[in-house]
Amino acid sequence: MALALVMLGLLAMSAGAADSNPAKQPLNIMGAKASSTYADCAVSRAVDGVVSDDSRWVSRKSSAPAWLELDLGGTHKLAGIHLYSGYQNTNAIHKFVVQFRRDGQWRDIPSATFENNRATALAIPFDDTVDVTTDKLRLWITGSHQDAARVLEVIVWPATVGTLPPLAAKLVKSGKPLQDELVPLIYLNQSGFNLGKPKRFTAPTLPAGTAFEVRPAKGGDALFTGKLDQEHIGDFSAFNPEDTREFVVVAGTNSSVPFRIGPWWLERISYQGAVDFMVDSRHYVGNERAVCPGSFGWRDDHHFGWELHTLVPQWLSNPSAYERMPRQIKYEKPANPKLWGALHPYRDDAPDIVKLIHWGADVIVSQELTHELLKAQLAYFLYAWPWLKDFLPAQNYEAVRDFAFRHWTDAACDRKYPYDESQGHDLLALKTKVGSTKGSLPPGFSLEPNLLLYEVARREQRADAERYFQAAFKQAEWTIANLDWNDPLVTKGQRMSEFITMTGLAHLLREYPGRAPAGLAAKINAWADVVVRRSDNLWDFRKLDDGDRWTPMGERPTMWNEPGNVVGLPAALLAAQPFLTNAATKSRIEQLVWSHFDNMFGRNPVGRHFSYDAPREIEGVEHGWFSFLAGGIGRLANARFVIDGSPKDGHYPYHPEKGNFGWTEGWIQFNTPFNCSLAYLAHAENRVGLRREGDELVVRLRAPLNFDYTKVESGTVWLTSTSGDAERLVVTEESANSEFLSGRMKLQPAATAKAGDGALQVAPGSTIQAGYGFGYLARQAAMTF
Repeated sequence: MALALVMLGLLAMSAGAADSNPAKQPLNIMGAKASSTYADCAVSRAVDGVVSDDSRWVSRKSSAPAWLELDLGGTHKLAGIHLYSGYQNTNAIHKFVVQFRRDGQWRDIPSATFENNRATALAIPFDDTVDVTTDKLRLWITGSHQDAARVLEVIVWPATVGTLPPLAAKLVKSGKPLQDELVPLIYLNQSGFNLGKPKRFTAPTLPAGTAFEVRPAKGGDALFTGKLDQEHIGDFSAFNPEDTREFVVVAGTNSSVPFRIGPWWLERISYQGAVDFMVDSRHYVGNERAVCPGSFGWRDDHHFGWELHTLVPQWLSNPSAYERMPRQIKYEKPANPKLWGALHPYRDDAPDIVKLIHWGADVIVSQELTHELLKAQLAYFLYAWPWLKDFLPAQNYEAVRDFAFRHWTDAACDRKYPYDESQGHDLLALKTKVGSTKGSLPPGFSLEPNLLLYEVARREQRADAERYFQAAFKQAEWTIANLDWNDPLVTKGQRMSEFITMTGLAHLLREYPGRAPAGLAAKINAWADVVVRRSDNLWDFRKLDDGDRWTPMGERPTMWNEPGNVVGLPAALLAAQPFLTNAATKSRIEQLVWSHFDNMFGRNPVGRHFSYDAPREIEGVEHGWFSFLAGGIGRLANARFVIDGSPKDGHYPYHPEKGNFGWTEGWIQFNTPFNCSLAYLAHAENRVGLRREGDELVVRLRAPLNFDYTKVESGTVWLTSTSGDAERLVVTEESANSEFLSGRMKLQPAATAKAGDGALQVAPGSTIQAGYGFGYLARQAAMTF
């Protein structure tokens, strides 16, 4: 018992509490019983305060569920539990749920439901959407090594401790630190790296200066060598092999998981998944048909899902990639026309991404949704119309246009929205409120929608077009004068919605450099400086502030899950990068773009991909997120490519032993920032070149289109001449595994040209433009004859 008291005291101290404060102590368990007991591994050993392989409960081997019931000796409101399981730091119970007794029935705790756990030490906070007030807890175990449950200790924490304390950092069993040993101690992108881009890893358990090698995964000589720097980081960016073998990093006695390096690797393993998620997660017609409260176009989107804000840029930035994807969506007529159907159906052969854009606009117009963030989405649809109209009837444009212009300046909206922080819904009004970490009101959210509607109004030859530009201009001016980038609430504290601010500011400077407000470029540079400063650590990870806070935290266990912030930051970085004046900052920003993608793919303190299903859905990923949330408002667990979770503040700088604590649940708002990052990544990489060879024009395109390394793939560029001609040209890969695609088109003198001859008409002095992508995310080149 003395040892038990010592262990419990250590647990309490690990939470920053004094032993003498009973409010900060775990509960005394008054009794325990179990489904069965193996040999002398009595059930009492699971609650004796000893975390040791020599003091554990083990169930008899059985295919039936095993259970462990705890008597709390009275009714208590609970914060959560610490759970230690397995043997010799492996063989953790992997499928189980923690239940509590209420009204004579056992009830599951959603945040304590595990499907594929591999951590032997877990801090499990209880979902604050369920009031866990009870006198009994039960572990219901349906998956364990060799059908025998092994539990070393269960520590139960009352709500009086506040937020669930972290696991004790120094607890050991069998002489080994408590951690998930299945994850190798070299942390990198489990899937692979883009050719020619930063390739970095973190080895936190090895000293600075340790030598490392990159080797073929199946054996062979070292192909690249280096040393860890002072932050335990290894860099092999200069290693750009021409083959597609798997490689590993070896340092000390540690070896990484295998990975590949190839052209557009991230894009080729992510594009289809990104679309699949948006297909599955639609409200009413996705892969879960039940109505979800507070949802509109997509399940659990509320009013700030940013769907068209991100789907449209994807389409504009890399249209050929989305055009060639398989068609999954079939139009469904609504049983209730008040839900959708205001827009006439699309062509059956339209790309899925176009159908998704149509869906998003259709729901807003059909349901007459006039919240400022929802009607702002319509600006993206209208702006993109010239590049959507081949697949959609003209009625779509007219219906969306009329609705948007009619309601743009409405100060009131149609209903009360959950999590609504808006002070008014007139999108031309200056927006001075900065929203909370919920992410429902990021600063400058009206800027880009007003710029897009300005272009639509000009196209429509509306007399009031200028007022949309002026609204964006004044919003940018306010941002320059009032936002302090040192305040976390206006940057990472906006969580998954942060990308909205910088992409809007950069849009104004990129498209209207002569009309941008004074100080905008300097403001963007100042933002980048803060990002760089806060990323000087072993993960190349942008922290919440300049102190000890890494990720947004809150007062309840559900605050906050932040994967959308991590995967959306590259969009903001890429948008800002062209305007940075310091070469070192610009180079560092490039590293941070890729380190945050890598963070999603396993270069993080727990070594796991943010998606629970990643090992089954994404090529090359071995370790997915610890768990997923079954159910939830959005019921997204069965959607493909769902982003479930990311390391919490307590995992940083390096605490893998804390396991799966904090909130885990997919959300539309986590995937849409990733979509936007893919769009800005394509824009940053795309290049178009022109040259003349005799009577032919040769067009060369560099774009993320090489997704199958074994076959020649193609894309389409557009050509226009000041002589009045417009043509499309198919370009094909210059080899089966090339970053470049090229094509040729005959040049025909305009005076002798004939319709349909497949040539581009030119005249002396005329200019030819070639482009890939559309609108503000197109890349172009020009040549004068």
